[in-house]
Amino acid sequence: MNFLIIAIVFILGLFLLISGSHIKNNIGAKCLYFVGMVNVLLAMYIAWPK
Repeated sequence: MNFLIIAIVFILGLFLLISGSHIKNNIGAKCLYFVGMVNVLLAMYIAWPK
C-alpha cells in the first residue's frame, strides 16, 4: 500500500513537471512546476527509511 502511494505521487509529480514545460502561460507553468516539485519531494520523503 505504501509503495503504491509513493509510485502514484511520484508519477503525478513527474507528469506535472513535464506538463509545466508545455504550458505557454507563465503563471500556469510556474504553478505546475511548483506542485510537481512538491509531489516528487513528498514521494521521496515517504520513501525515506525511518
